Amino acid sequence: MSWQRTVAGLLVSTVCAASDLAAQPTTAPAPEPAAVDTAPQAPGIDPASVGAGTDFGSPALDFQDAEDPVLVSPDATSYQFYITDLESRMGPYAQGLSEQLLGLGMVYQQQGLHQQAAEIFKRGVHIARINDGLNSPAQIPLLQRMIQSLVAAGDYEAADERQYYLFRVQAEVYGKQSPQMSLAMLERAEWERQAYSLSLGDTAFMRLLTMWELYSAALRNIARQEGKLSTSLLQPLEGLLQTQYLISTYSPEAQGGFQTGAAADGNFAEENRFTMIRISNYKQGQSVLEAMREVYVYNEEETSPLPAETQVQLGDWHLWHQKRDAALEAYTRAWEQLGALENGERLQQQYFGKPKLLPALAGASSEPTPPDVVTGYVTVSFSVTGKGRVKNLEVLSNEAAIEGTEVDEGDSALLLRSLKRTIYRPRLEDGLAVQTDNIQKRYAY
Repeated sequence: MSWQRTVAGLLVSTVCAASDLAAQPTTAPAPEPAAVDTAPQAPGIDPASVGAGTDFGSPALDFQDAEDPVLVSPDATSYQFYITDLESRMGPYAQGLSEQLLGLGMVYQQQGLHQQAAEIFKRGVHIARINDGLNSPAQIPLLQRMIQSLVAAGDYEAADERQYYLFRVQAEVYGKQSPQMSLAMLERAEWERQAYSLSLGDTAFMRLLTMWELYSAALRNIARQEGKLSTSLLQPLEGLLQTQYLISTYSPEAQGGFQTGAAADGNFAEENRFTMIRISNYKQGQSVLEAMREVYVYNEEETSPLPAETQVQLGDWHLWHQKRDAALEAYTRAWEQLGALENGERLQQQYFGKPKLLPALAGASSEPTPPDVVTGYVTVSFSVTGKGRVKNLEVLSNEAAIEGTEVDEGDSALLLRSLKRTIYRPRLEDGLAVQTDNIQKRYAY
């Protein structure tokens, strides 16, 4: 299969222009339980992972008069002094004021004062719009920093609104087919994934549809700019695979489904596109993995394990879709390819030495963080068959999170039922899938 034919299969139902992609409110899937190895962490979005863009550094304080002091590594007081001075001489919308507000907001961020920082960035955006127009490029670093602070403050809905506005500005400033816009698409798609995982909004399918269309648009852009076998294609391809895993677990009934009434009329075209992507989910995932393999084969040395890794991932994708014979065939092929490389035995053990929970892909894992409020811990023992299924599940201990309180039998039973439905990549011995017994894990519920 040629790369062109492979990619053509990926881009079904992705005809929307990047600037027309609008994130809608969402809900998230019911995740599989998480094995507990460390203290529970509150779910959320890592501020460092969103709105980062280009780091412009702290703006310098550029006083108008030569005799004014030159300040190095300015602090909040220095920025406030200069902002006041600039406003008194040149008015509340003085040129250069947005840049100094950016610097002041960044100082507040470093101090953990994110609500104050968000307000400062908001004011900077307003002034940039007045001075330079609705699509002022000066807004971009201010918006990116504002989103970081909104996320850090836990105001995800406001951050979501700002992400949508940021993307519109970027499309106008950069142009839809520019390298900068490709990066903006990838960053926006990652935001959509995180928003989906947090159940922001009430139309979850729109998050997944937007992810798919953004990654597809970025793929087309990069292929046009760098060639159809560029390693830069791997990031959008991995994003497409991640999206297909999430689409495969999407349940309209459990996640709010499609809307009815007037709202349904507005989303009719989007619902149809999403339905077509869901129908072709299995084939789309295969095409993504084939395209990844072609890129690796073209760019990697013969000693690289990465082409074989795509065979492992292909086996995972088959098994996830209950295609067990195809999965075992892919795993066997990967075992042979890995074994032919230097350090082959070590690589075989790395990929097949023990069962691996599927999906084995960042951003699509079925093992999320523990719940906000942990009521108990259950330790279990189980086996994973050569076909990747869980059997012989046994509860070794079930204890309340707070000593002296009763165990919540309902929550623990729900967790155990979900454990029985999990799928694992099986362990291989001499290229054959075998059963692994006495696997022990501790989960929070």
